[in-house]
Amino acid sequence: MSGGAVAPLPRRTTHEVFGSFIDETIGIVARQTRDTVSFAVGSPSREALDLVGADDLAATVIRREGASALGYGITEGEPELRDAIAHQARSRGIRADAGDVLVSAGALQAIDLACRVFLRPGDLVVAESPGFANALSAFRNHGARVLEAPVDEDGLDVAEAARLIRRANARPRMFFVVPNFSNPSGETLSLARREALVTLASTYDAVVVEDDPYGLLRYRDEQLPPLGSLARDQVVSIGTFSKTFLPGLRVGWVIADPEVISRMTKVKQTMDSSTGTLAQRIVLEFHRRGGADAHVGRLRELYSAKQERARAALAREFVGSGVRWNDPAGGFYFWVRLPARMDARRLLDVALEEGVAFVPGDAFAIERDHSAALRFSVSAPTPERIDEGVKRLRRAFDRLA
Repeated sequence: MSGGAVAPLPRRTTHEVFGSFIDETIGIVARQTRDTVSFAVGSPSREALDLVGADDLAATVIRREGASALGYGITEGEPELRDAIAHQARSRGIRADAGDVLVSAGALQAIDLACRVFLRPGDLVVAESPGFANALSAFRNHGARVLEAPVDEDGLDVAEAARLIRRANARPRMFFVVPNFSNPSGETLSLARREALVTLASTYDAVVVEDDPYGLLRYRDEQLPPLGSLARDQVVSIGTFSKTFLPGLRVGWVIADPEVISRMTKVKQTMDSSTGTLAQRIVLEFHRRGGADAHVGRLRELYSAKQERARAALAREFVGSGVRWNDPAGGFYFWVRLPARMDARRLLDVALEEGVAFVPGDAFAIERDHSAALRFSVSAPTPERIDEGVKRLRRAFDRLA
């Protein structure tokens, strides 16, 4: 090179990353200037949040503990909270003590920790389709390939998953499932399929990650055993206080073999060092007061009534329309199927004009086609707003049809 010229540095590039259309939809709704009934958000209702007395809990913790409640915590989480989480797990049949628990910044961080500990680029993850969109993106952001297995009224179709694995001539490293009232389908994995899933995973020496934010929110029928109670050493169990307490605190947990917890702890040290101390101690204060079980009972009554209200409104407004929906026994969601060739994203555009929102079905898949379906969440609106929102949805449907 003549004249002492310096070659330009190569242009710095970024690699592809994946996000969540759920969160994008929530942002779209937040920016609406018209009154909008949102069936898009899968978060506790304002009534539920008001039940816990958050202002008194926070004030009590800060008044009693002062600056220590606002300092750094240990990476694994507050020891007393870990013990409380382990105690609850044992009540559901999972062998656990405090040493088997890591407190995470919500369930999503727990999923990310599982990805960092178990997955390498190119590894195969078997997941539900439709499935939890944020988890699907997390797997892809860690370089994993995702094999989407269909869901029916008994949850993940394990036999079909096995067939798809054989056809792909692949060896899965992880199976991921939301076993109870799944996000987005609302379906629950049957006991027979839970047992079959554990057996299938064991044939490949794969880990099963169960993300169970809705398990306590069952409104009818008997509770089913967690996957972690069926194969303790093979399963990573993830939970959160976001659906039954205060989502803004971002407190969740992982229950796993102590060696897995040790590895996750090291990874978490490079992410955020520890989950917020004040948030953990607010959760602890609530549990110390002894009202957690009664609170969950009140939530079941609240959300069960909303689910019934939505079921009646859908039946009333969409009779003879060709629209179909399932019948979940708990949780927040209905999976609504539109007539063939109707696109839920196009329906959303019209629905926003009518003042109602939801999340289109194709947000919950990578390659499988769920474009003629939508996730319908009943947790946030009041019963009266549910009625009004379904009327608006029918108007949007008629306009598009």
